[in-house]
Amino acid sequence: MDVKLISITPDFLKKIWVAARTCYSSLSPIELMEMEPDEDEMLRIANKIIKSRHLSVLEHCSMTFAVKNVSRTLLAQYSRHRIGISLSVQSQRYVSEESAKREDGVFDFVMPDDIEKNEEARKIFLEAMKKCQHYYDKFKELGIKNEDARFVLPGGAATNFVTTLNLRSFFDIYEKRVLTRGAQWEIRQLLLKMRELLLEKEPWLNEYLVEG
Repeated sequence: MDVKLISITPDFLKKIWVAARTCYSSLSPIELMEMEPDEDEMLRIANKIIKSRHLSVLEHCSMTFAVKNVSRTLLAQYSRHRIGISLSVQSQRYVSEESAKREDGVFDFVMPDDIEKNEEARKIFLEAMKKCQHYYDKFKELGIKNEDARFVLPGGAATNFVTTLNLRSFFDIYEKRVLTRGAQWEIRQLLLKMRELLLEKEPWLNEYLVEG
């Protein structure tokens, strides 16, 4: 798995402060943007907003991530979080998984750690991937389209996507996929990588995005 932060709203804290103050101030947001409040004041407002769960102002802050080599199983889980989240996914209809187009002759896939650490399980898993590749190639030889040949590929088949989400949505998916007991390892790993990249830009959020 590889995750890159490719764009982000500048200065989350100032945007949150302006949005929150707009709701209760006689000043316009244009006037508020021209002000230079100190960091302690902005943190005070942000903390009050977040602790009281008035999270709509967080929607003005967004981030875009490029995600590489995650499973279709993860994609199915991630795509359930639709509100405030945009998603552009590599298509199995248009991108062929034929072995001739793959460097090592097998489509990209994700192997769970529990399987990889067990020698016998790892062997079985690799054989299964090779069989899926074999049948995919057979379908293509028979003139079957990518969109139908892909039905033989497993949930572990790898994909890539770009996703944009606002800060409120990030808080929500982070809580459900990192802090909630029983969250699956791969999507938890994805969210923790996103968190790390976000905190490099907005370290003040560390208080609200504990690792769990």
